[in-house]
Amino acid sequence: MDCKTATLVYQTENHLEKIREIFPEAWKFLEEQSFAYVKGKEDKFDLAVKNLIGESNFKYRMVHRDDKDQLTKDLADLLGDITSRLLLEKYFSELVGQQLFFSTICCNSHITADHEMSLEEVLPIQRAAVKLQ
Repeated sequence: MDCKTATLVYQTENHLEKIREIFPEAWKFLEEQSFAYVKGKEDKFDLAVKNLIGESNFKYRMVHRDDKDQLTKDLADLLGDITSRLLLEKYFSELVGQQLFFSTICCNSHITADHEMSLEEVLPIQRAAVKLQ
């Protein structure tokens, strides 16, 4: 998140409302992904990745993003800033009634998981995702 945007977000009392105001498309995307994750909604890219790496002992859901569009840039800004990522994870976890963790992966794709993933967990997913590019 650039300094001007961070100032707008964190100098208000309601940080989440300001994030929603500045990043409405990213907010909608994260809300959709949160519910899709909880409901186990299928995604072609997610299925292809899981077919390549096989069974995992944790739950995750990955969706491919165009690495050049504005939504992808906004997601990278929001999830790359630890404060906004933690605020969004807390909010959407409470919204869906289940702990969620958000990250970007591959070429700025989006992944939702049930915990903060370790390198050993995420590296096979990363390798499978770039293989599918």
